[in-house]
Amino acid sequence: MSSDILTQLQTCYDQLLIQFFSTISYHHRRHPLIAPDEIPGDAYSIPPKDAKLADGHSGRHKYVTYKLGPEDSDPDNMDLQPKSPNEFDQAQQDLAEDLVRKGQQIEYLIRRLPGIGTGEQEQNEEIQRLAEEVRNVERQRREKRKEMRECLKQLDNVVMGMSRSVNVPPDGRSDDAS
Repeated sequence: MSSDILTQLQTCYDQLLIQFFSTISYHHRRHPLIAPDEIPGDAYSIPPKDAKLADGHSGRHKYVTYKLGPEDSDPDNMDLQPKSPNEFDQAQQDLAEDLVRKGQQIEYLIRRLPGIGTGEQEQNEEIQRLAEEVRNVERQRREKRKEMRECLKQLDNVVMGMSRSVNVPPDGRSDDAS
């Protein structure tokens, strides 16, 4: 039973790792573009002149859309494919809920592992009890095996006695078959 739980736990950890990777990949490829803070004296921190704010207003830290050039005409080839702010926020919420759910599933499986919540002494006593139970079952198995051999001997004697009483020759052919 515990090996089944361990297998499920390993599967959940693998799934959690995949979910983490997928979440990071989604954020990397689908985040809406946000204008960075301007660094005084750094010409590269200023957004391009053709940048326009998605909501049509001016101001910093707004979602920004950039004009695409001819090389960007195929959106499948773009590394960054931003989603709308609402769509991105909803997807982010869904991904976070999935991660939390998977974490709760892992916690549940860990709580179901045998020995969790018991001390070392209790575990040793349980191991000794189970070892004694195994010895008893093995003793019963040997007794039943001995009983089975005795029954087999009795059955063999009965069959041999019946064959002698009907006078069947040892080769198995009867006199009527001639």
